[in-house]
Amino acid sequence: MDSAFPQDQALAAGASPATELAQLRAQVARYRAAFTLSAPGQALIDLHGHFMEVNDSLCRTLGYPVHTLLTLRALDITHPDDINGDTCATADLLSGKRQQYRREKRYKRPDGTTVWAQVTTALARDELGNPLYFVATVEDITERKAAEHALREREALLSSMGKFVPGLIHKIGFDAHGRARFQYISDRAIEMFELPHELMERDYYAHHSRVHPDDLAYAQRLAQAPKPGAKLRPVDFEYRVILPSKGLRVYGGHAIPVTEEDGSVVWYGHTADLTDKKALLEARMAAQVAEDANRAKNEFLSRVSHELRTPLNAVIGFAQLLRLSSAGHLNADQLQNVKLIENAGSHLLGIISDVLDLSRIEAGNLPLSTDTCRPSALLSEACHLVGPLASKSGIAICPAQISSDAAIRIDPMRLRQVLVNLLSNAIKYNRPKGHVIPRIWRDGDQVAIAIEDTGPGLTAEQQAHLFEPFNRLGAERTGVEGTGIGLVIVRKLMEAMNGRLEVRSPPGRGATFIAWAPAAAVTEQPDSASSSPAPQAQDSGPHGEAELTVLYAEDNEVNIELVRQVLRLRPKAKLHIASNGTDALAMARAIRPDLFLLDMHLGDMTGFELADLLQQDPQLSHIPRVAFSADAMPDQIHKARESGFSGYLTKPLNVDALLACIDAHTERVQQSAIKA
Repeated sequence: MDSAFPQDQALAAGASPATELAQLRAQVARYRAAFTLSAPGQALIDLHGHFMEVNDSLCRTLGYPVHTLLTLRALDITHPDDINGDTCATADLLSGKRQQYRREKRYKRPDGTTVWAQVTTALARDELGNPLYFVATVEDITERKAAEHALREREALLSSMGKFVPGLIHKIGFDAHGRARFQYISDRAIEMFELPHELMERDYYAHHSRVHPDDLAYAQRLAQAPKPGAKLRPVDFEYRVILPSKGLRVYGGHAIPVTEEDGSVVWYGHTADLTDKKALLEARMAAQVAEDANRAKNEFLSRVSHELRTPLNAVIGFAQLLRLSSAGHLNADQLQNVKLIENAGSHLLGIISDVLDLSRIEAGNLPLSTDTCRPSALLSEACHLVGPLASKSGIAICPAQISSDAAIRIDPMRLRQVLVNLLSNAIKYNRPKGHVIPRIWRDGDQVAIAIEDTGPGLTAEQQAHLFEPFNRLGAERTGVEGTGIGLVIVRKLMEAMNGRLEVRSPPGRGATFIAWAPAAAVTEQPDSASSSPAPQAQDSGPHGEAELTVLYAEDNEVNIELVRQVLRLRPKAKLHIASNGTDALAMARAIRPDLFLLDMHLGDMTGFELADLLQQDPQLSHIPRVAFSADAMPDQIHKARESGFSGYLTKPLNVDALLACIDAHTERVQQSAIKA
């Protein structure tokens, strides 16, 4: 091959000695310049490994100045882990096994750092083949090795994530024909699709065999290559799969499009099993729907209670008022008619209360407030409440036979409701001049409160249908009033309070209904079961000169007139009327009443909202507040007590209860006046 330099061609053709010498010097200068200016590091190394000549690039790569390198051997600055490889390679060159070797190795710099280099070494020989020296080219590859190390770390991290992160991590690209392929797929492929990992790496579409038939078209669209120039956005996806071992599952995830350096588009994504998550979300949603439905039903029942009780308030209230205020002014027939109106209204009120209670129990949203109490106290109160009915019916309620008065864990108000119902039934379905015998005893971790009557008892057939709603077992053909749902409510109430209701009735020998309540722990002390029964109305109000100023907030004219007429029985009570919450607040600041009587459904605000405004005024916050509402739902009553109301009167109005309330607060005002 001809030389690239004309001088070399002339030298080869033959020239004078002087010319040859000049040409040789020029050639040496060129080769030295090529050696010195070479971008890779270059070195001549003697047969003992010492540096003979080095260029500037090698000095920069290794970090040593020229004069220092020329005092060292190559092995002196070689990383200890690479010395053995260099020694073996040098021996192969010297023995003629190899003409040159190329390897990656590390050098130690004087500052303690390490540089990676790709070294190519050859052995120069003379005309006879004797070794002269080594020629080495050293190229700095530190950055490349760092990039490779970082790539390996990322791959290791990705592999680790693929093993420990739930779901499938994947990178999807497309071939020249637009067919999808997995460029990376984590080890969870076998678990996710129950297919071999190698199969999914080889054939992207293999996992489509697991996709639900109704979702297959959607999954296939996800695998389509993007059109050139299309605007790509991240994608959220979800589809169903059918697995041999797990059955139907819901998979979903997120994929992000990335344009690679070569212009190709790939999708990085994650697919996870959403089945349990979706089931949890659906359960939470169902619970929320049920909660909303219960709330709506509570509001509906509250409204129904209010709307039904409001007209009954006028019927029963004015009937009571006529009976109390017109004594001596009505003849016997007129007085009897008034009592019939009152009794019919009370009966209708009982039906409304029972139906609403049953509806709330069946909806599972009946509020219960469990306390520790004595069963004898609740039984005594219940007997007191049904005393007038027993006297009217000629039935004697015997003193309770108590063998154990162990404390119980129960809702006192609801258990009292149960006992009143059982006592009322025992009175109504008894024989003439019969008896009702209450008993209390303990059996293990249960306390029994039994109500026994001396009536005709129940047949086996009647007992089989005893707890069917609205089934009165033939009593509808008698003169005994009832709805047929009282015992249904009683049993459900006992079950809601972790108790039970038992019936024992040998035909012809009376019936015994036993309310079993859970006994309280030994360490639990009973609370007061309830407040004492409301005192009966007095023939006249309390004595004394002090007046009771009552501010009554009410938006119903009939209710206002009823309360106005009732308070005429208490001349010492001075009544002020406010037709809405705003007027009530302004009037309260002007007159400073002794008692607030608040309807809970005013036109512009609720009784709770008005109570909050009164509480915020230091001059009004100490004045007692009594709720007066047709909303007789227990949770509303509990809420009122927690909001600071000292009492809660329900509509239809119990005239005796209102008069007792007025008497109690009048007495309070009189005592305050005496102390002053």
